Amino acid sequence: MGTLQPIEQERVVDTVRTTLRKAILEGDLPAGAHLSVPDLARRLNVSRSPVREAVLQLVAEGLAVEHSRRGAEVARVAGDDLREIQAVRTVLEGLAARLCAAQFTDSDMVELTVILERQADAVRHDDGDQYRELDTAFHTLIVERSGNRRLARMAKLLAAEMRVASRVMAEVPGHAQRGYHEHREICEAIGQRDVDGAERAMRRHLDRVASDTLQRLLQQDKRPNTKISAARANDPPAHSSAPDAPRPSTP
Repeated sequence: MGTLQPIEQERVVDTVRTTLRKAILEGDLPAGAHLSVPDLARRLNVSRSPVREAVLQLVAEGLAVEHSRRGAEVARVAGDDLREIQAVRTVLEGLAARLCAAQFTDSDMVELTVILERQADAVRHDDGDQYRELDTAFHTLIVERSGNRRLARMAKLLAAEMRVASRVMAEVPGHAQRGYHEHREICEAIGQRDVDGAERAMRRHLDRVASDTLQRLLQQDKRPNTKISAARANDPPAHSSAPDAPRPSTP
């Protein structure tokens, strides 16, 4: 439980939420772990009120689920849910990449390339946490700069549900290296104003991510419903070089 240390900061709710979010994404609080407000308040050295509010924010974010009698627990990942989410996400983000290829500005392109360069560095240093943050930044930028507010709103809802699965994806061997190279293909297509190529590259990337994640889920739990088995809250949680990011051409 290395991420669950006592906190002494002014914005307690925000700090508690950030701490719990990190613990979930890093596996210190595994899928199915009970989020006991009294226990978390004691371990974080804060009152119950900010913990209760932070847990509700995690529920809204999709990282936790609340039960009327049992309280909240860390959200589990189910294969059927993942298939549904990824099917919709592939369509939405494929369209977002297409729209970006048609209208990206020079400054947008610079911003996307900087993210890609930092991602290459994260892969080189085998920094999984940094890679996941930059992966989110890469996809968020494309969605937000698509110019379609409804698309962005729907994609944001799906992203919240995908956050728990990001831990599973991180455990797939070679995921970061493949993800980086696929991001580079997407970036190049957008930079070349290749609308069809950008959409294809994004769809191909997300299809591969979904396939790898489902495979990992099946390895973790052989039951037919492909759900991750609940882990005890107090149980301990169970490289290659990347080339420099290219600078895609802009017209």
